Amino acid sequence: MKFNVFVYGTLKKGYKLHFYLKNAKFIGYGYVNGYDMYIVDWYPAVVKGRGRVYGEVYEVCQETLDILDGVEEEGFLYKRICEKVYMKKGFIKAYMYVYLKDVSQLKRVPTGIFK
Repeated sequence: MKFNVFVYGTLKKGYKLHFYLKNAKFIGYGYVNGYDMYIVDWYPAVVKGRGRVYGEVYEVCQETLDILDGVEEEGFLYKRICEKVYMKKGFIKAYMYVYLKDVSQLKRVPTGIFK
């Protein structure tokens, strides 16, 4: 079975954790509405908000999804949810990881783009 995953931080091409997606198929660039991005430390986090977050979409297998759940500490640090990701030709549904901790003391990234 295959799954779409939207990544917006260190899992993107050229970033520290992208090697976890070495067996994934790149689908394209996209964004999600209704989320705000914050910088936690060396990595970003997104939470429900009023902004837009930009990232990349990949098609992954169950094994890679399980690995990503571990990397993102799913259920403790992040929660994996299914969201509508807008792309060049419409939208697709994809999993993304939403931060579960308090962001009130963190710096917001107003552009929604992790650099």
